[in-house]
Amino acid sequence: MRRYVPRATALSMVVYGGSGLAFAGANLLLARVLSTEQFALVTLLVALNTLGYHLAPLGLDGVVTRARVGVGTALLRRAAVVTAGIAVVVSVASFATYGLPAATAALLAAGIAAGGLMLVSSAKFQSEQRFAISLALVMSPNFLLLAGALATVAAGSRTADLSFAILSTGLCAAALLGWWLALRNRRGPTNTADVPWHEALMLAGVSAAGMLFIQLERLVIPYVLTVADLALFGVLAAIAGSVFRLLQMGVGFTLLPRLRRAATVLERRQLIAHELRFALVIAAAGAAAILVLAPVLERWFLAGKYHLPMGLLVAAVFSGVAKIAHAFARATATALATPRELAFVNGAGWLSAALAIGLAVAAAPWGLTGVIYAIGVGWLAWAVAAFAVVMHHLRLPAGIPAET
Repeated sequence: MRRYVPRATALSMVVYGGSGLAFAGANLLLARVLSTEQFALVTLLVALNTLGYHLAPLGLDGVVTRARVGVGTALLRRAAVVTAGIAVVVSVASFATYGLPAATAALLAAGIAAGGLMLVSSAKFQSEQRFAISLALVMSPNFLLLAGALATVAAGSRTADLSFAILSTGLCAAALLGWWLALRNRRGPTNTADVPWHEALMLAGVSAAGMLFIQLERLVIPYVLTVADLALFGVLAAIAGSVFRLLQMGVGFTLLPRLRRAATVLERRQLIAHELRFALVIAAAGAAAILVLAPVLERWFLAGKYHLPMGLLVAAVFSGVAKIAHAFARATATALATPRELAFVNGAGWLSAALAIGLAVAAAPWGLTGVIYAIGVGWLAWAVAAFAVVMHHLRLPAGIPAET
């Protein structure tokens, strides 16, 4: 069995699977009890929060994953300043762009700063291949969202406020726990935090572009479509998007540190091929399950409140496959690329995002289905560009046969 299922990926998939179920359950519960407008607001706030806290470390999590900086109190102080500054910028921009209430914007800032700190602490354990602790931290927001949804149902609340407050305060607790564990389990040099900022900013750009892509539908739909379309996308992401998001995150999470430690080109190729076979089987099974089960969930759980036509589900499958392709490309680039190559991958990501936004605007007359296809094309464009940059790191020297 281990020949076909990478052990580290299987472990991450179990954790991601539980997290994905929590995310899907939270969104379906909120979609059922909240109005379309309030559920759309939850969808937007979660997107802004997630994008914000992945941007907040400015690449510090990336250089920690690549074992390029010691993890100690000096790094904690630096990370706290950086994440707080980015949190304020994102919160103010969200307040101005989407007209959020001031209290909600302040809560958003707190969640972003805490989430950024949590990611840096998680990166330490990821770099050491201590996946259980790292995954528990990274996946905590989905379980916090489920707790918020259950509290909303129990309290009879009909607004987005309670669920988002629980998410934001929970992120603060996750950041405290993550750093307590990181400082208690220090390994290697930790007395300095000499950050290679050029490399960190390149990694931050790649990460930010990736998270922008992940949240792009939620950010673009309010401008090119309607609030009802945003709510419908939230339901679609919970039912049809969770399997592919699970694969996208699970593959990238475990593949990156193992590629960093691979001693030869042949070992790198074997790692990628092993992961790819596993991902293709799960993706095919997941796509079939989505097409069969989505109408059932729509009919029985949501009581017909939202309708997911087959064309929309097929678009979600296409987008999911594009995300998996990107996961392999990004993990390979983050693990193996030189700083100069990372700069190119970073630029390709932002150009692909611009392409996706332009295509989404052009596809708006075809509704939500057109927008999803457009952004899926953007994912594929970035994956192709990233692989083109790092392919030479996977090229076998002359005379060495490839794995059969």
